Amino acid sequence: MSASDTQVSAIEVARVAKTFPVRGGLFARPKMLRAVEDASFVLPLGGTFGLVGESGSGKSTLAKIILGADDASQGNVFFGERVFGKHTQAKDVRWRQRAVQAVLQDPFGSLDPHMTISDIVLEPLRIQRSGLARAVLDKRLDELLAQVGLPAEFKRRRPGELSGGQRQRVAIARALVLEPEILVLDEPVSALDVSIQAQVLNLLKDLQDALGLSYLLISHDLAVVAFMSSHIGVLYLGRFMERGTREDIVERAAHPYTHALIAASEPDSFAVEPIGGEIPSPLAPPSGCVFHTRCPAVRDVCRTEAPPDYQWSATHRVMCHFPIASKQT
Repeated sequence: MSASDTQVSAIEVARVAKTFPVRGGLFARPKMLRAVEDASFVLPLGGTFGLVGESGSGKSTLAKIILGADDASQGNVFFGERVFGKHTQAKDVRWRQRAVQAVLQDPFGSLDPHMTISDIVLEPLRIQRSGLARAVLDKRLDELLAQVGLPAEFKRRRPGELSGGQRQRVAIARALVLEPEILVLDEPVSALDVSIQAQVLNLLKDLQDALGLSYLLISHDLAVVAFMSSHIGVLYLGRFMERGTREDIVERAAHPYTHALIAASEPDSFAVEPIGGEIPSPLAPPSGCVFHTRCPAVRDVCRTEAPPDYQWSATHRVMCHFPIASKQT
């Protein structure tokens, strides 16, 4: 991949695909659901790569593969020199269990309501490094609560006593307890009130700067992705429609789907009509360009031939027969 030649990567995803067999009935032959198809991208070290797309686009499947919660059907994921694919080494799995952590969408469902905040945050540390002295654990807990902006007395509370934003700060503290290098942020603010979302996003940015973290951010909201990300990939039915720097995607979008996502994130804008309809079933993706059934600029070739993956600029790729030209800067 060209991007990896010019920058140090925290993660490089190389031609990853994930296929699931799905049965329609007890005696029916299973159909193959292609959740991710030939996905490649680079998360720069210390940067944020944003995966954006509608529900069903394959974002969470990619996240599970990177976290090790699922295996790719083909392709590899590289963390520096470590390779995760068909020949993953046990020592690398142990490294990933510490170095790659997740912050999930639901800050209440991801926290055990019966545990105290102290036990929730420290649980991964107790599992990974058993036998630590109580004083060491208490010091680490106080450090983490201060880092995420929570008072020390919260350690004795339970999740039900906290607001949604406070619970998500607890989830972030738990993700940081093992001193990870990479955080996978799966819709980290979508369950929060709009007034709280900016606070949590700014906290994540501050932590990234202070701790040198790399983020893989997953969201359906292009505005959130644009605010947080240095690089962005636009997914549709498991395929990258467009990839590039934040400026490439936000200021020089070349794919009609990206333009539609921009319109959806700017409801007061009348420059582009948001797309209608729903994303097709991945069990029966459209022929040709998978976006052609909803594309406002569809032409005959789009219905029959898959588009090439154009190198639109040095940092910008787009999968479209007729990319939307814009002034390159």
